[in-house]
Amino acid sequence: GETLVVTGSGGNLKVPDKEIYLGNAGTAARFLTTVCTLVSTETKIETRKNTIITGNSRMKQRPIGPLVEALRENGSQILYLENEGCLPLEIAPLGLRGGVINLSASISSQYVSSILLSAPYANEPVTLSLTGGQVISQPYIDMTIAMMDSFGIKVERLDGNVYRIPKGCYKNPSEYIVEADASSATYPLAIAAITGITCTLPNIGSNSLQGDAAFAVKVLQPMGCTVKQTATSTTVKGPPIGSLRPLPQIDMETMTDAFLTASVLAAVASNNVGGECITRITGVANQRVKECNRIAAMVNELSKFGVTASEIPDGIQIHGAKIQSLKSPEKGVKCYDDHRIAMSFSVLGCVVPNGTIIREKKCVEKTWPNWWDDLESKLGIQFDGLDIESVHDLLVKDEPKVSKDKSLLFIGMRGVGKSFLGKIAANVLNFQFIDFDDYFETTLSITIHDFVEKHGWTAFREKEFEIIASLLQTYPSGH
Repeated sequence: GETLVVTGSGGNLKVPDKEIYLGNAGTAARFLTTVCTLVSTETKIETRKNTIITGNSRMKQRPIGPLVEALRENGSQILYLENEGCLPLEIAPLGLRGGVINLSASISSQYVSSILLSAPYANEPVTLSLTGGQVISQPYIDMTIAMMDSFGIKVERLDGNVYRIPKGCYKNPSEYIVEADASSATYPLAIAAITGITCTLPNIGSNSLQGDAAFAVKVLQPMGCTVKQTATSTTVKGPPIGSLRPLPQIDMETMTDAFLTASVLAAVASNNVGGECITRITGVANQRVKECNRIAAMVNELSKFGVTASEIPDGIQIHGAKIQSLKSPEKGVKCYDDHRIAMSFSVLGCVVPNGTIIREKKCVEKTWPNWWDDLESKLGIQFDGLDIESVHDLLVKDEPKVSKDKSLLFIGMRGVGKSFLGKIAANVLNFQFIDFDDYFETTLSITIHDFVEKHGWTAFREKEFEIIASLLQTYPSGH
């Protein structure tokens, strides 16, 4: 169920039978592009099969040109099947030549990691030279090199941005621990910051190689939070609600994915007596080519809350507002199918006076499938599931012709909208509404969370079934 076993082939790869469809997974697209150049076959060109990598409509807009050009210059045959510089790609099985590879790394560090990871299987040792100005997200390049070292390949960094990668074959370490995702870790820490609670993450701290692991110290602490960070853990205690301070200038080039989290906090950072409440975030220009144009999206969505924000050449400028002045977007927050937009605005939604609707809630499944459950069960944030499109259809004016000789049960996963829909249905059908969670806790004088902690899930399900059976006997109709 939770174990994935991968059997390596020592670099002996073959052309897949079908095209590789990657949705909007930019990391996978970049890493697999170089992997596919490793495929080598002696089949004649007339009968040779090539590898096709493709994705959804947004993935076909995201840039991959610098990586493709670097591989082409090294002898790889890669064709753009639609738009120049983007997926889909057709890659010939010629093997990766190796030697000197020049790569522009000013857009994404993932181009660098892509070549680094595959380089040991090139025909010759690789010397990777990074060109094009400032290298983006250096910590993630360092993390890639450290991981390769754990698997037996030692990368040598020469003068400047030049790396030498020897030929070799990866060997499994006896154990390899994958760090917690530092980018996702910013959301619960930000909730602590914006609501004034305390949040501890026991599995990510100052020893992390991820750039986003510095979010608590470099962003939250200057905004007024109390931060305690050890080598392996991070604790954040937020100031009183409404007391966050703006950041006049912060360069987030080493933690670009976390700029969205910082932006929603900046939206309510208005505690600056005698000074302007403006936060300027720079160093994140590459966020325009992620799952969406994140800078433009952030400006657009913040405006729905009455927050003034504007784009600057390599970032965003945000005017902090008082929490009590925030508006509730009438049609909700558009997430652009971007998991980080959804999770960031769920942070802001924690303090919006009249609540916030987050659309496209399923997009969080890309990195945190249980986000909405964890938001409620671990951080205590209350919310209701909502199907916006179906609400209008339910609010019918005509008296429904419904028999009241039975009761109606709504069954579903947490957060899908049972309570919300049940209240509407009860109103339309003139039934009495009973929330099972409330009934369970009132009947047993214990919260569901505490019951599960004390007795376990199996006991909860047994008790749940017992109480439902009792409910149906007590209220066989009209509920």
